[in-house]
Amino acid sequence: MNKMPAARVLDYAMAKPLRIKKSFGFLLMNKKILFFVMFVFMLSSVYALGISPGRTTVDFKPGLQKTIEFEVINSGDKDMKLLLTAQGELASYVSISSDAVSVSASEHSKTLSYTVSFPNDLEPGLRTADIFVVEVPESAEAGGSAVLATLAVVTQLYVNVPYPGKFAEADLIIYDANRGGDVQFVFPVLSRGEFDLTNVRANVDVFNSVGDKVDSFNTQSVSIVSGGRKEIVYAWKADVPIGNYRAAASLIYDEGTIPLEATFSVGSKELELQEITVNSFSLGEIIKLEMLVENKWSEPIKDAHISTKIKNDRGDIVSSFDSASYDISALSKQTFVSYWDTAGVRVGDYQTEVSINYGDKSSTKNLEFQVSENNLKVVGLGYVISAEGGEGGVSSLVIVLIVVIVLLVLVNLLWFLLLRKRLKK
Repeated sequence: MNKMPAARVLDYAMAKPLRIKKSFGFLLMNKKILFFVMFVFMLSSVYALGISPGRTTVDFKPGLQKTIEFEVINSGDKDMKLLLTAQGELASYVSISSDAVSVSASEHSKTLSYTVSFPNDLEPGLRTADIFVVEVPESAEAGGSAVLATLAVVTQLYVNVPYPGKFAEADLIIYDANRGGDVQFVFPVLSRGEFDLTNVRANVDVFNSVGDKVDSFNTQSVSIVSGGRKEIVYAWKADVPIGNYRAAASLIYDEGTIPLEATFSVGSKELELQEITVNSFSLGEIIKLEMLVENKWSEPIKDAHISTKIKNDRGDIVSSFDSASYDISALSKQTFVSYWDTAGVRVGDYQTEVSINYGDKSSTKNLEFQVSENNLKVVGLGYVISAEGGEGGVSSLVIVLIVVIVLLVLVNLLWFLLLRKRLKK
């Protein structure tokens, strides 16, 4: 549904004062006062009037006369007086069945029509007309002071006038993909000329962010009948580094070339949390967490920081802290340092939300912190990270080393005893 802005209704009122006075006895007012009062009226009648279809498209034919129907929708279910008029470059070729129409409250919709009579020729391209349907307030019948309209809607007439010979209109749409995936290049092409297009194709050069050409390709060739539309689709394998790219294309048809250009991205501009390291852990102390983050983008990302929220089994936040802000170079890794004050934290399992924030984006990981007196396990990064304290317990690595050393001592002792026994013999 197309609604006519209040300002356009006003302009129409000021442009045709004589006709309005003659038909309805309207009293023209100061433009500013008229606009204000009309706006007040429109507030009470929004959505009371609709129209369908919002647009009708017709192909031009010399001398063609065509009647086009449309439907006015009385969504407010009320009695209405409607004024119909045509505006736009084709208005002189449009005749409306009735300038004024009444719609009763019992009529939820009413079918109306207009007729367009084409001349022998029109300028090539898209030609338009607007058919306005304007609601007239009941006070207009009394002949006293009144507002021009409470609401207006419009249905559009689009006429495609063919160009002489062969002529095409085209666009370039590119759909991003991840690295190694297929970037979709779509060329919508319209044949706007008098004759069919027999050979339509595209040549494309792809450039990276510093202007170096990374690839070139040609699409298949298609034919398009006069007035028809086709899409040329090409899947380009994105075997290139992650980043921004520019495509410079030439859409080539029988008698012309259309230059086209668009940008696209390979991969996503994202940061990924890879691991969390805690060198030692003792509950009740301030713990240093080192969080390794990878920048998978081919450009630096500046001013990124990590926010961590630790929740108990009821979903209540028991701890919340942020890291400092860091800049991460392209395709590199950076360690973010956060400090967690565990004073008052009890032994148990905690759902933990770790969010990497950069620009207007955020990348979040949901983890589990398994906390004991001298041990922290971080679960949820595809593996378990364990950190044990140095004061309240012995790390598993130390235990393993002790066992190995003891075994080595026993082996050497046994070897020494055996060797001594042989020497005595």
